[in-house]
Amino acid sequence: MIFDRIIFVGMDNTLRSPMAETIFRSLYGEEEPGFEITSRGLVVLFEEPYNQKIEMILYNHGMETVNKMAIQLTREELDDKTLVLTMAFGEKLKIIEDYEFSDNVYTLKEFVGNDDELLDPYGEEMDIYEACYQDMYAVLEEVKKKIDELLRRNTDDSDR
Repeated sequence: MIFDRIIFVGMDNTLRSPMAETIFRSLYGEEEPGFEITSRGLVVLFEEPYNQKIEMILYNHGMETVNKMAIQLTREELDDKTLVLTMAFGEKLKIIEDYEFSDNVYTLKEFVGNDDELLDPYGEEMDIYEACYQDMYAVLEEVKKKIDELLRRNTDDSDR
């Protein structure tokens, strides 16, 4: 299982999905991961900026978001070389049902073998946004390890 693109998907692409994209990019630093990293929303009705609280949390951790504006997920972005990691189970179901795409769709925590849901800080105080960041960062470290291992195994297999 090798991917050309990893898409972090949230409901409106203003909160957790851009946070996941930004953290995941930071985990690779200057290293070229070999695939596109992006985030999208399932219901983006108009151009909307990212949540200011996540922007502040990320800034406090030395990170900045790339796009700054919500972007709608499209069917054209989904193919057999795309890994979709959703922020919640309902978003996973919506992709399977509305986009008729189920091959590589997981909730973020499900991808690393965890059945828990990510904390949703929407409308909460900054300490809850920080707790969401900490939870997401830990999960994304596991995601990176798993993807790096998959890439290593694929490289080893192709060298044979």
